[in-house]
Amino acid sequence: MSQEIDQADAFGYTLQEGQLEIIGNILDPAVKRLIISAVTQYGKTQAAAIAVLRYILDAKNKDTKFIFIAPTIKQTNIIRNYSAEIIAASSFLCDLVDNAAHTGPEHLKSEMSKERLTFKNGCEILTLTAHGAGEDPGRQLMGFGGDIIILDEACLIEDEVYRKRISRMLGANPDAKLVILVNPWHRLNFAYRAWNNPAFKKIHIDYKQAILEGRVTEEFVEEQRAELTPIEFAVLYESRFPEDSDDTLIRWDWIARAQIKQLCFSGQPRTIYGLDVAERGTDLTILTKAETDGYLYRVVEQTRISEQETIPAANRVSSLVNKKDNLNVDSIGVGAGVFSQLKELGHSVTSIRVSESPTLHSERYLNLKAQRWWMLRSLFEQDMISIPPSPKLISQLSQMRYELTSAGKIRIIDPEGKSPDYADSLMLTLLCGLKVRTKWDASVF
Repeated sequence: MSQEIDQADAFGYTLQEGQLEIIGNILDPAVKRLIISAVTQYGKTQAAAIAVLRYILDAKNKDTKFIFIAPTIKQTNIIRNYSAEIIAASSFLCDLVDNAAHTGPEHLKSEMSKERLTFKNGCEILTLTAHGAGEDPGRQLMGFGGDIIILDEACLIEDEVYRKRISRMLGANPDAKLVILVNPWHRLNFAYRAWNNPAFKKIHIDYKQAILEGRVTEEFVEEQRAELTPIEFAVLYESRFPEDSDDTLIRWDWIARAQIKQLCFSGQPRTIYGLDVAERGTDLTILTKAETDGYLYRVVEQTRISEQETIPAANRVSSLVNKKDNLNVDSIGVGAGVFSQLKELGHSVTSIRVSESPTLHSERYLNLKAQRWWMLRSLFEQDMISIPPSPKLISQLSQMRYELTSAGKIRIIDPEGKSPDYADSLMLTLLCGLKVRTKWDASVF
């Protein structure tokens, strides 16, 4: 049973029934796994901050480490600001802050901008950012462990970061508590698995409860229903997980099918490679090997090329690729040098410049990138491709989005903050004579 929390415990904030339920369950030692999906702007992050500080203020609680993890610095700062406001408004909490030079709210705000805030009773709050780039995202979370771990905006935290970093924090303390706060944008990560895991206690607060509690009006909700797409309304106001967002390029169920698809080629398949060359320091150079008969595609493997300079990178690729096999190279920027070197080495290389105009349906595609990605989408949609169970590739494919320009042309949107190196490398393997029909009846690519 959750602890009973009333308004007297809320540091002067007026909280509604759902927020009090959130606080009570965070404070309840019997609830070790908790996931909360609530209508947008309901105040679940604020409720979590209040719960943590109520715990610290309780004289019987000592030496407890709380870890807040958010996907971006901006969202981490929201948690810090909530905590700073609450502490500054409570003389008891101010006295507990472990800093003899503490002089008031402004100094406290400076203290809260730091990663770690300690208290005289041995408790501490860490506010960490999950976002990371490169081959090992989330590595900045290494070495941390806590007693109560709270994940904010969990759908925006990469699944790989959860599996490799956050879940290990829990393993360091078998009695640790995990709290997941989520706007349920998609089913592509650990938050959706947690929602379906009976080990988790679930709190679901939709717009109907928010109206009853006076957090929002029925008129405003209906106004939003008219403005938003059905999926956006389902996420933001019904607080439920949709299958895919409206702008998903490659649907999750297509990706799932491709991982178990058994292909039967019509003849002896040919081997083809796609090379995505790193442009920036955090990007990766990825080589994809695939097999195709001109209709079906089987992704065999993907290899990271660690060499960064042009000639060493080209030499490394040359050692992995038969000179008779076709190799498509992204030859924009740094890739142009790698392409030229591979050509000098005698490879059958094709230059792919995705920023150029499309070769088909120029009225539909913004550029060659949109054309090639839409053809890859068609392979997944029509069960004409198989892929290995690679977490990086799967994660990047699932995060690709598209939009229509004002001229009605398809534009591809990469995941925010990270170049989709593995996914782009796969896209580059597509043959120029690939026989697959799209929704616009393109017979060949």
